Amino acid sequence: MKVLSVMATSVALASAALGASAQKNAAHILQLTQSIPLPGVMGDFDHFAYDSLHNRLFLAAEDNGTVEVIDLQKTPHVRSIAGFKNPHSLLFRPGASTLLVTDSGPDASTLLDASTLRSTDRLKLAVGANCILFDPKRKVVYVTAGGDRVGQSTSTLQTVDPDTGKVLRSVTVDALHLQPMALDSRTGRLFVNLADQRQIGIYDQDSLNRIGTWRIPLGSGNSPIAFDSEQRRLFVVAGSPGILLELNADSGALESSIPTPPSPDDMEFDPATKRVFVPGNGALSVYDASLPGHIHLLDRVETGKNARTGILFTSATRYAVAVPALDGRVARVLMFDVHR
Repeated sequence: MKVLSVMATSVALASAALGASAQKNAAHILQLTQSIPLPGVMGDFDHFAYDSLHNRLFLAAEDNGTVEVIDLQKTPHVRSIAGFKNPHSLLFRPGASTLLVTDSGPDASTLLDASTLRSTDRLKLAVGANCILFDPKRKVVYVTAGGDRVGQSTSTLQTVDPDTGKVLRSVTVDALHLQPMALDSRTGRLFVNLADQRQIGIYDQDSLNRIGTWRIPLGSGNSPIAFDSEQRRLFVVAGSPGILLELNADSGALESSIPTPPSPDDMEFDPATKRVFVPGNGALSVYDASLPGHIHLLDRVETGKNARTGILFTSATRYAVAVPALDGRVARVLMFDVHR
């Protein structure tokens, strides 16, 4: 794939994002195809989940207290599920009967029926429940909670049964701000971003005992994280000033780094193409990480202010970015085709 000029890519797709129809250009990795309005949804978003069975996106509108459901048919249909305080992360598993939603409010995390999307149970997770990571082998969900979001001096790391919401194990973490996690199933290590300490805590995935700590070598506010099991790499983004770090997954040593859009909430690693997708404040960037130690930018498109939430889905052929309502514009979800 030909590497594009950053400026040319940004200018071309910025115009499309502002309302013009995107022109088909096979040279672009990211092709804007649709802008789906979310009228009445205010404030920041947190995370997406994808329902491959029904071709739906779920989006946590954390400040709005709703979960937005986007039916991705030819004419997308959007509905809101109310009754939340601050929803953060969502877990949908094909074939499972539940959709799990973490919410930082007391006893506000919820199990929804995966078909009807009606609440079936309120969960007794630790207050401030936020990030999740599903382990399909052990069929458990790792959940971060507590910390400065809810006025606590420590945080909590839990394992939860995704079908019942039952807490299986819970440990206290001496950190104020836990962010997303990654799992190395081969070694049984769970990597947890300790964002306030500029560290990655390494935990035994069964006992949840801490077995090591790595310091982030560049930047601060480490949040999005992804694991490359084939090439034994850990990708971490330091949100300030916006740096993608490639770490050796066995030693924590820095292999390479490259600037990203600032303050991203998400990151996706596509094992098939070895591409990394980072949505940050104002832009979405795609990187080629096929050669360890030599990450380079492939494409960058303008999205919108505070558009930090994104998801790669449909077998890595589509990407969605949530753009909050700002400057007189309604909130929206930008849909991109991903060209290989």
